[in-house]
Amino acid sequence: MKDFRRIWGLSLFVKLILAALIPLSADEAYYWVWAQRLQLSYFDHPPMVAWLFSIGHFLEPFANAVRWPAVILGHGMLAVWYLILKDRVDFAKIRTWTYLVLFSPLLGFGSLIVTPDLPVMFFWSLAILFALKALEEKSLLAYLGLGAALGLGFCSKYHIVLFVPCLLVFLFVEKKWKDVKWSGVLLTIITGLLFSAPVIVWNAQNGFASFEFQLKHGLEKTSYNPEWTISYVLGQILILFPLVFWAAIRAKVPKNMRWLYYFGWGPLLFFLYTSFRALVEANWPIIAYPAVLGLALFYSRTQKWLKYYVGFWGLIFVIVIATLFTPALRNLSEKVQEPYVLQEISSIAHEYKPLYASSYQMASSIWYFSKVPTFKLQGISRYDFFDTLPEAMPNGKQFYLVKRERNGLPKWISEQQWQMKEIKKISPDFVLLEFTRP
Repeated sequence: MKDFRRIWGLSLFVKLILAALIPLSADEAYYWVWAQRLQLSYFDHPPMVAWLFSIGHFLEPFANAVRWPAVILGHGMLAVWYLILKDRVDFAKIRTWTYLVLFSPLLGFGSLIVTPDLPVMFFWSLAILFALKALEEKSLLAYLGLGAALGLGFCSKYHIVLFVPCLLVFLFVEKKWKDVKWSGVLLTIITGLLFSAPVIVWNAQNGFASFEFQLKHGLEKTSYNPEWTISYVLGQILILFPLVFWAAIRAKVPKNMRWLYYFGWGPLLFFLYTSFRALVEANWPIIAYPAVLGLALFYSRTQKWLKYYVGFWGLIFVIVIATLFTPALRNLSEKVQEPYVLQEISSIAHEYKPLYASSYQMASSIWYFSKVPTFKLQGISRYDFFDTLPEAMPNGKQFYLVKRERNGLPKWISEQQWQMKEIKKISPDFVLLEFTRP
């Protein structure tokens, strides 16, 4: 226990330092904007990520420490899995699993970036803990905890719904129905609905727009592109690391740990299926990773292979950090350079008002870095949270727009006879425009 606490505490300290120093990405700034307009839920995602940013508001004077509440919650996943594993495997396996997680590109370095993945990973893990306790101890308190974890997971990311079919298949295949306490199941359902109520109520009030958007986003195409499936399979093997992936496949798991198969391979197989319907983003199956890494513990060579895993991802981590903090290297990647460019551009928000932007990423970053409310111009890009705000449509006779030169303008600009004038080029890619009308 002391060794785990030492590893957990030291890794959290490192995460908090780096999280404060690395500027918010454009997507993180978008979630931060949500926290300025707290709601029961949002069009793009459930509200938990915004709630966590809201908790961190008091930390904003300390660089980018507004991330800390979410980073701490995400890191809490390790503690939950310690509770899951401590009475089932020896500490050597727990230590190996912990290093596999800490050096994972998404569970490790990726946990510095605040997205809906952080809270959903915590509540998915907590749900596993309570589900196992409910089956083993038949405790009604565990059933209540399971419902709360699933409900709060639903307030984090919709992918939590995959927990239910994974659990049901586990109960069916492993013949665990006799261990189910049906009065507890009713408590789980009631508690789950109670804790997921913010998302359900918001969707009911808004024509279930968020549910519809996410379903179309994940299953949107009518034709099939083989690259979707190929990129998904190869991407997951790389993220999990080929040797670890092979170890998880070849693992000989004891009977009391067979649930790892269902909570590991279950989500991966689901997204394999969806890859025949649409492109799957690399992070979507992240809920599967802790269990898949758990499976790898039961292969004889995993301990020997750990050094290759840590060495490879450790080197990648060092390169990424060096790139982030070395201005000359940032230019090598547009994605790495983006937050620094937007931070520099954000100064115009103090001089030109009201200022609008051509994308939610740009508007959010300018708002975060300048602390001047900046909105995406309504209709200029795909529908998102900004399009739900009345401020996204100018109501005066003058406004300013910062945009990438290649981006177009919404139709209503010409329909309402706005006159455009270029004020200045901010960089080779960005231009500041002034719009006026009589």
